[in-house]
Amino acid sequence: MKLKITTLFFLISAIALISCSREDNAEQDYEYTYQLTGPSNNKLVVQYTPTMTDPNITEIPDDLEYEEQVTPPWQKTVRLHKNIGGVGFSASITEGTPGASYTISILDKDANILKTTNFIVDTSGDAGALLNYYSD
Repeated sequence: MKLKITTLFFLISAIALISCSREDNAEQDYEYTYQLTGPSNNKLVVQYTPTMTDPNITEIPDDLEYEEQVTPPWQKTVRLHKNIGGVGFSASITEGTPGASYTISILDKDANILKTTNFIVDTSGDAGALLNYYSD
C-alpha cells in the first residue's frame, strides 16, 4: 500500500513538474544526478524524473523509463529542458533489513547537494522517501 501511495504521489509530482515553466534564457538544458546510498544487501525501487529535452513535452511519455530496481550505491544523471522547473526522486523498499538506513539525494551538475533525506527500514521491512526539487 505504501509503495502504491509513493508511486501515485511521484507520478502526480512529475506531471506537475513538467508543466512548470521558466523564463530563463541561460542554458537550454539542466543536469541533475539522483543518488542512493546505504547497505548493498537489499534491492530498492527508485523512481525519478527522466531525461526530457523536448521543450514541447507536457507529460512523461510511456517509452521513457523512470523506475528501476537497484542496489546501493546507485546514481543516475539526467538532462532536462529549461522549461521543466523541477525534478522528483523516490526510493522504497519492502522486505528490507529492519533498522537499515538509506539516503537519497538530488545533486546539481557540479555535484552540490540540492535536496537530501534519510530513511530507516521499519520492523516490517518497509521504508521509503520522496524528494522534489524546484529550480528558481
